[in-house]
Amino acid sequence: MAKYCAECSTELVGEAPQCRSCGAVRGDFVYKSRVAAAALAFFTGIFGVHRFYLGQWWGVFYLLFCWTYIPALVAFVEGIVILSTSQKAWNDKYNKGLSLGIEKGGVVIVVPLIFLTIFSIGMLAAIALPAYQDYTRRSQILESHQLAEQLKPLVEDYLQQHQEWPERYSQLAAGDIVIPEMVDSVEINTGAIIVWPASSIGVHGYMMYSPLRYGEGIKWRCTESTVEAKYLPGSCR
Repeated sequence: MAKYCAECSTELVGEAPQCRSCGAVRGDFVYKSRVAAAALAFFTGIFGVHRFYLGQWWGVFYLLFCWTYIPALVAFVEGIVILSTSQKAWNDKYNKGLSLGIEKGGVVIVVPLIFLTIFSIGMLAAIALPAYQDYTRRSQILESHQLAEQLKPLVEDYLQQHQEWPERYSQLAAGDIVIPEMVDSVEINTGAIIVWPASSIGVHGYMMYSPLRYGEGIKWRCTESTVEAKYLPGSCR
């Protein structure tokens, strides 16, 4: 069935979007905006809305896999590609060559880039901050470990001299040893060295170094420590 221009009643030719006589855009023609397509890709691309807008049925695959968040990444890249496409190339592909002027898309790309930057910074902070806190706590707890290393020879000397384990810290010749700032207290219990890291570090529990006779020597173990394992030296885990 022939179709005619609503403005001049000239018969419209095929699928041409404009009347060849007066240049009016035919009433059943739907112009697809490049900026609108890019905006849909940026903000609703995870569901393939931009593909449906362009009349592409395979946008359904975005819906099917939206739970993986992969479509969101794909759509973001597609949004950038859309805005990078020249207006003429866009119109040739999606608007049958019809041009309604130059579309400005600067704001459309700036806004999602800002959101992407904020999101990236947030993700990095979420990963880096806990890792940095763990690193800081391990380095602070290292002072408790170093204190125990200084006390081990004193416990061994006491055993050699008295043939029994010391029961109190005061029994050790520890006058020259300074308790580090990151240590709350230290105890000696039947030769075992128990060091309590400072509460300001933000960890709970103590580090316990137990001596065991091993032939004519002494072996130390600290696997009975109650401080969370990830903060302990490798030998104590």
